[in-house]
Amino acid sequence: MATFETSAPAGASPRRAQQDRRLVRYPLIAAALTVLTWLIVIPVINVFYEALKNGPSQYWKTLVGDPDTIAAIKLTLSVAPVAVLSNIVFGMAAAWAIARFRFRGRGLLTSMIDLPFAISPVVAGLIFVLLFGLQGYYGQWLRDHDIKILFALPGLIIVTSFVTLPFVARELIPLMEAIGDEEETAAVSLGARSWQLFWRVTLPNIKWGLLYGTILCNARAMGEFGAVYVVSGRITGQTDTLPLRVEKLFQEYDQPASFVVASLLCSLALVTLAAKTFLEWKTRRDLVARQEAPEDDLTAPLALPGLVPAMAGVPGGGGFAGPAASVVVKEQGPASQGRSTGQSHRSVEIGERGGGGPSQRRPDPSSVGISVRGVTKRFGSFTALDDIHLDVPDGSLLALLGPSGSGKTTLLRIIAGLELPERGTIHYRDEDATRKSPRNRNVGFVFQHYALFRHMSVFENVAFGLRVRKWPEDRIRKRVRELLDLVQLSSLEQQSPAQLSGGQRQRIALARALAPDPKLLLLDEPFGALDARVRTELRTWLRKLHHEIGLTSVLVTHDQEEAFEVADQIVVMNRGRIEQSGTASEIFEHPANSFVLDFLGNVNVFHGRVEAGRAHVGGLELSYPDYPHEESRPAKAYVRPHELEIDRYPRGGSCLRGTLTRVGRSGAVIKAEVLSEEFGIPLAVEVAQDRWTEMSLEQGDTVYVFPKRLRVFIHDYQI
Repeated sequence: MATFETSAPAGASPRRAQQDRRLVRYPLIAAALTVLTWLIVIPVINVFYEALKNGPSQYWKTLVGDPDTIAAIKLTLSVAPVAVLSNIVFGMAAAWAIARFRFRGRGLLTSMIDLPFAISPVVAGLIFVLLFGLQGYYGQWLRDHDIKILFALPGLIIVTSFVTLPFVARELIPLMEAIGDEEETAAVSLGARSWQLFWRVTLPNIKWGLLYGTILCNARAMGEFGAVYVVSGRITGQTDTLPLRVEKLFQEYDQPASFVVASLLCSLALVTLAAKTFLEWKTRRDLVARQEAPEDDLTAPLALPGLVPAMAGVPGGGGFAGPAASVVVKEQGPASQGRSTGQSHRSVEIGERGGGGPSQRRPDPSSVGISVRGVTKRFGSFTALDDIHLDVPDGSLLALLGPSGSGKTTLLRIIAGLELPERGTIHYRDEDATRKSPRNRNVGFVFQHYALFRHMSVFENVAFGLRVRKWPEDRIRKRVRELLDLVQLSSLEQQSPAQLSGGQRQRIALARALAPDPKLLLLDEPFGALDARVRTELRTWLRKLHHEIGLTSVLVTHDQEEAFEVADQIVVMNRGRIEQSGTASEIFEHPANSFVLDFLGNVNVFHGRVEAGRAHVGGLELSYPDYPHEESRPAKAYVRPHELEIDRYPRGGSCLRGTLTRVGRSGAVIKAEVLSEEFGIPLAVEVAQDRWTEMSLEQGDTVYVFPKRLRVFIHDYQI
């Protein structure tokens, strides 16, 4: 955060712009200290002064020489631990339910937990008298069964538990909500059972908050007066707790003894305050450590032996040059395993097609690694997945590509077993895994925000899935070190996740997912939290790593460049359904519908109409035999920036006249913006650097734009 300071005379300390002046600060600080001194510090000091004014020996004699005081101490030390323990159990259960689940009555449960804060302790005591007294609702039944609650230890425990009920739960609920459930989900995906999940992941994450709530709960339990006063009957030596003993000694005008007992309670309060302060300091230090992650060090490339550059950019995305050719109309066949949108479209090529990108390694499709059949998933009235059918070839890397909310992550979680479909099946090769638990599916899952266990070292993070499966220790160490060598982080095995950069955390998350030797590897936006430079490095590294291990993998992303660079197969999703599947080249060059075309990058859109076998788009008229009818229908034509050619002069054929309004550079490509006179809209055009230099165009020049390829769709798709 930037700090703004005002100018100050030489020798004077500068004042921050957001800081109040001394005339405001100092009186407020002095007022606060004065109030605290008179209401807290002086009374506490006076308690200890009165207790010790007759000397330490008399203090000790008064404290341990009175049997009734000893009985009060023992009773307090019996009631408080039981009340605290019961509230620890209740608080953890309530916090888990409220922070991890959404259910009817959740708000009411939260409000009921706060109820003891709103009710006077005396009123709370009267409530239990009405329940358990002789004239109460359960009084007759308790008497018939010779069960004594009021004026006995059970009554004291019940009212103390009621009054202290909110402390643990109210500390844990916001803490667990802030932490989130990603680490717990990661533990489940790695095969942890319920007790392993709680003991190894949940409890270490909430330990400081739990201890803090326990200390506050214990302090209130030992000092409770009002509710205990009502239900205890104040039987000396039997039902008097320490607060009641102080009050009784004071009423009996034995002030020295009352101050001695009060000093004991004050001492317990001071110990509680010290423990509370330490825990707050420890929590702040942990939070700061988590936020101060180092930057990614890219001075050393993330390269495996024999690494070669992966396919970069978009297939067929290069510029086009050369003379215009005659119009060629090419029938566009279905290139999708997804739904039929009812869209009639034709790819119209004007000129020669440019060369495609480098060829991709394509696994043998004869063996299916993952088979998804008719999967449907709803969340309330929202349909996240609608009758999904998908085959992932064994050993391939498939990318689920689509906008946010298209159902990609939901499908991935269903494949992993973290969600269950309402209809449909999931098969791993020939094995039906639809109802299997994540532990029994043995799937590696890499989460978007890493979900590393923050309380574990790098070594223990990678070893987690092996420990919950009870691998032998020597085998665990061998496997973990092999994987740390694979991801090039063997020197960091004793570091904590907070000490790693984003790229390092992502590689540790991948190593952890690979540790139990999974059947499948699932990656949910694995590079989404990283900056562009680190993403590029890790994409190349992941592609090479997948080639080395040959594990069937599914990658979720909304970044088309990422999908094109890494994946063997790509599935484009929208609104819970599959629009198209195929290789990067197939999807880019032959989009199944206008949604796919529009989603896969920057396109120019022309509005027009089709009739009698012709498409009329502004000043362009093209053959469109797919629609021979005389009735005119609206249509849209799409053309990518690199599929437009620009020149100073018309050369015959279809072209658009416009004005060059903006020129920019992106590497070796010039990005120009041309305002079309026919459409009145700007057109994006990409031109190779050498061609641009040859034309010597400047902003404001009149130019002509020649579309080399148009894709016409009658039924438009809205994103």
